Amino acid sequence: MAAAVANALIAGVNKAGTTSLFVTLAGHPDIAPASVKETRYFLPARWGRPLEPRSVYEAYWAGAGPAPVRLEATPGYFSGGPDLVAAVRRVCGAPKIVVVLREPVARLVSYFTFQQMRLRLPATMTLTEYLARADALSAADFRDPEHEVWFGARGGMYADALPDWTGEFGADVGVFFFEDLVGDPTATVARVAGFLGVDPARLPTDGLGSENRTAGFRNPVLQRVALGINDRFEPFLRRHHGLKERLRSAYLRVNGRAVRTTVTPAERAAAAERFVAPNARLARQLRALGVADLPEWLST
Repeated sequence: MAAAVANALIAGVNKAGTTSLFVTLAGHPDIAPASVKETRYFLPARWGRPLEPRSVYEAYWAGAGPAPVRLEATPGYFSGGPDLVAAVRRVCGAPKIVVVLREPVARLVSYFTFQQMRLRLPATMTLTEYLARADALSAADFRDPEHEVWFGARGGMYADALPDWTGEFGADVGVFFFEDLVGDPTATVARVAGFLGVDPARLPTDGLGSENRTAGFRNPVLQRVALGINDRFEPFLRRHHGLKERLRSAYLRVNGRAVRTTVTPAERAAAAERFVAPNARLARQLRALGVADLPEWLST
């Protein structure tokens, strides 16, 4: 009998609260989380490359015990295309797919800021400059993971990616919204738990934490060192969440500062214009799936 792999995936999207959702769900006794939030196991299919052996994926749940739900969260999966979706079906069988969507302009700004704080973009770059660089890239260019940093706007074209998932997994795709996760976290996480088939009453009582929040920095050298340490020791830190939070708090006292990203009203308006048609298509797709309670950015 094959070893266990995920039967529940938070497949998207970036900067929509997926880390907080994953950490909260991981506290449920009937959910076995992967040893890292983002296994990224299926991402090679997005880039047209072969997957690693199945045993690599299985190892993320080594010693997970008998919990009926095995969960991972790699939000880059959502825009991975038909090849990635087919790979999930082939390896995982019939998993539950959780998708969390966020108003695309707010998500774009958050994604842009996050990339700057990860030192992948110049701190002086404006959103207009960022979008101009991104718009110069073709669909073929985005088959290269080196260009993922420029995917902020294209990653908000949710209507392009959602049919890949619903066409393959049908009712096993659950669509939720970041705005609900922030506005009513207890009820929203409970709905996700119910969708995954576990008792919402057994969720942690301390509510939804604020995970993976973007913070600014004073010294870029120290920031680079801290990012490297965090990436290297993520599996250990994920298992010792309290320690991770204490270390993060200590680091922010030394090198943290408020995020300073200036986006003008004109830049926001221009960004919003590019999402008008995709949002209208998405609203039609969701209503056809029976999702009637849409957030304001889709219902207007």
